[in-house]
Amino acid sequence: MSVRAEKVSEEIKHKLPGVLSKDLMGLNLGLVTVTKVVTTKDLRTSKIFISFLGNKEPADKCLEKVTARMKQIRMHLSAQLYLRYMPELLFYHDDSSEYASKIDELIKQIHKEDTTTEAADKEE
Repeated sequence: MSVRAEKVSEEIKHKLPGVLSKDLMGLNLGLVTVTKVVTTKDLRTSKIFISFLGNKEPADKCLEKVTARMKQIRMHLSAQLYLRYMPELLFYHDDSSEYASKIDELIKQIHKEDTTTEAADKEE
């Protein structure tokens, strides 16, 4: 990725949460977090990875709701960024935090099993 694309990605990542909080307020999506933004070298497309916390709907439905409002999000974001062309925004669900919590739970379970096994070995 070029330096310019990285700078645009960081600027989008910085400005987008404010835009999302205004545009998605009535959708009850919980906390929407922008985890990563990747912009192509030609600055025409930005892949935006978002996660949803505190919502009751599946992530796919939440992502559909965000994608349905993409025109408004892009318009409000372009008002805050000074670019010749506003990149096309592509939203993706980032499940890395959910994956990390599952791994953490598995590790805790393994440690719990190890401590019960060690306690049983000491009794013998």
